[in-house]
Amino acid sequence: MTFMRAAVLANFPDVARQLGLDPETELHKVGLSLEYLTTPDRHLPSDDVVRLIEDLAKNSSCDTVGLRLSQPRSMSGFGVVGLVLAQQPTLRAALQMVLRYLPLINESLALRLELDGEVALLTEEILTTTVMPVHQSVELALASNLKLFRTLLGAEWSPRCIYFRHGAPRSLELHNQIFHCRCVFNSEFNGMSFPAYELDRPNTTADPDMAHYAEHLIGALPDQREETTTMRVRRLLHLFMPLQRAGIRPVAEALKCSVRKLQLDLAAEHTNFGDLLNQIRRERAKLYLQHSRYSIDQVASLLGYTQPTSFTRWFLVQHGLPPSTWRRHCQLNMRGGANMGVS
Repeated sequence: MTFMRAAVLANFPDVARQLGLDPETELHKVGLSLEYLTTPDRHLPSDDVVRLIEDLAKNSSCDTVGLRLSQPRSMSGFGVVGLVLAQQPTLRAALQMVLRYLPLINESLALRLELDGEVALLTEEILTTTVMPVHQSVELALASNLKLFRTLLGAEWSPRCIYFRHGAPRSLELHNQIFHCRCVFNSEFNGMSFPAYELDRPNTTADPDMAHYAEHLIGALPDQREETTTMRVRRLLHLFMPLQRAGIRPVAEALKCSVRKLQLDLAAEHTNFGDLLNQIRRERAKLYLQHSRYSIDQVASLLGYTQPTSFTRWFLVQHGLPPSTWRRHCQLNMRGGANMGVS
């Protein structure tokens, strides 16, 4: 189970009321309460928070709930880590800090910064332990990350492009209002692109003494959970699969260790690379197949398969049905509410 700070729901009561729903009722449906939101640093189960946000969008017929929850949002949303981030000398240094302290900010968020010539790409994924939609949570996370960029680079800064794996909402008015750039939907990944030189632009308001003080505060925080190798590998696999890079060697390189060292570390945690990859593929396959806008070929590619036939063979072994048949059964389930034995 992973956790995220209650601060992510700071605006939830107001947004729910604006949409005509009772926030306490919505919270109780997923086992949470308004009292939990009064302590921003309280850790809430990530799956409960993601389900709450997605359910609010569904129950209110509002497809911009994630963006509404992000407004207004300050660096306080990052907790004490936000004090460190705001004082970093460059955006590159701040993003390195985000990756270092991600378990303190949001354990369910996977982030990766990549450079392609003159373009930098920050990709993200929301990790859940059960299969569920994450569209609104993805948009909330991207809008929150944008706040960090604008804190360091100026309030008027905008990325070159924002990418969403999910489809477009009915209206792009709020997206345009927040991001001020082109938004691409039905993309192969979630993230944003921007000029690589922005990574090293000086932060003129940085205070090294304040940054050092804030890091000292972080070190004094109780109950800090050290991220396991298993958790780090899971994050990278979610990011690498759609890019056809979900092999053990690319993951080991990203973790700056040898393949053998990675294998030994995973064995010490009673798992292995193949099992983790298979587990994540099972989770994501179900999620993608539930959405008819993805063709079987597209699902295969999103799961890291270069050949759709390889995906079909794997799926048949895992579920006893071809993916097309599983999808039809799933659609019948959703329409009729009957248990068709889809697992």
